[in-house]
Amino acid sequence: MTTAPTDLSPLAVTQLIETLAHFSGPGPGVTRLVYDEAWCGAQLWLATQARARGLVDTRDSAGNLYLHDPRRPPGPIFLSGSHLDTVREGGALDGAYGALAGMLLAAALRGATPVPVVGLVTCEEEGSRFPSAFLGARAITGRVAPGESESLRDETGASWREALMAAAALGCAAPGGVEKGATAPQPVIGFLELHIEQGPVLESEGLELGIVERIAGFRRARIRLHGEARHAGTTPMRMRRDALAAAAEIALAVERIAREHGEPSVATVGAMHATPGLYNVVAGSCEMRLDLRHVRADALGRLAYAIEATAREIALRRNVTFAWDLVSRQEPIAMDAGFVETAVALATAQGVKHRAMASGAGHDAMIFAAAGVPSLMLFVPSQGGISHHPDELTAPKQLAAGIEFARTLLPALTERVAGRRA
Repeated sequence: MTTAPTDLSPLAVTQLIETLAHFSGPGPGVTRLVYDEAWCGAQLWLATQARARGLVDTRDSAGNLYLHDPRRPPGPIFLSGSHLDTVREGGALDGAYGALAGMLLAAALRGATPVPVVGLVTCEEEGSRFPSAFLGARAITGRVAPGESESLRDETGASWREALMAAAALGCAAPGGVEKGATAPQPVIGFLELHIEQGPVLESEGLELGIVERIAGFRRARIRLHGEARHAGTTPMRMRRDALAAAAEIALAVERIAREHGEPSVATVGAMHATPGLYNVVAGSCEMRLDLRHVRADALGRLAYAIEATAREIALRRNVTFAWDLVSRQEPIAMDAGFVETAVALATAQGVKHRAMASGAGHDAMIFAAAGVPSLMLFVPSQGGISHHPDELTAPKQLAAGIEFARTLLPALTERVAGRRA
């Protein structure tokens, strides 16, 4: 078996990332929403880059992209990759780094591993366009609910199915839709995702690599508060049913409760929208969007219970009606213990400064792990811990070092899963 030549240098990796970042909607940073024009252009460009490296590209009916050796043998495959979509006005690295890494690793390791390594570019992970996340990985692992492709709609009213059909017409997805099944070209028996840390730990500790042991679970909820819209000048303070004031008190309570529960509990009010939204009218209603996270399921449940109970109490005291809608949830998940052990041993042997750690952010790897696919994540440092922002940055040599470590790790991981099947 021989390794196909490919350039994994810091300059080559940086050039790919910078070019991919040009596929974006208007505004600062990078905005690539699943199935939109920028997303489709980026996917087609990635396919041309893969072909230039001797790979072929295959799409499934959800718009996931597989980059693989045209001569791969029949049988199971090992996926490596990440997502193509971004948050609105995000950075150039979140998702893109892992997606490009998967392509480069698939090219570099052609014919060099006991299980073929296939680059994976999932169509969606962020939840930026539709009110649900991980559409790509969930489609691959069979976790799409009946009717979900029609019920999920973006802010324009377009359904997941309609947007997907438009992308398929442009050649950015296979026809059929997720109802027909969106499966990998062959059985998947392992998954590796490279990613920037999106936090400050590695940089602050002077480390080069994070080996993820667990990924935090989350609850995403929508709170709806309804009071009474009244004239701001003529309604006494004691007689107001101000939905926005109730929301403000709830937002501060969310922050307080998360701090009281201790690290690594986190809770965020990401948005509030009050109506009628005028200077001279008391807000009659307000909608809030909450994100709650923890690496342990029991602690996450306690955090969610405490926040919901407190929010209800505040609404009752302020005489506004209260509704709590759980929009989405994902339980915390452990990465494959054998994969973690193998990565730690290799990093130690190579003298790579590393640590095992948890991820507070959700990733495609947690969906594969939850579906029973042995999975692992590797982090490289994020400068200033910044992510989901145009200033997101990692040094080119650190990006390249992460890919090089994965190149040396994947033969051992594929050997491990091949041995389990023997």
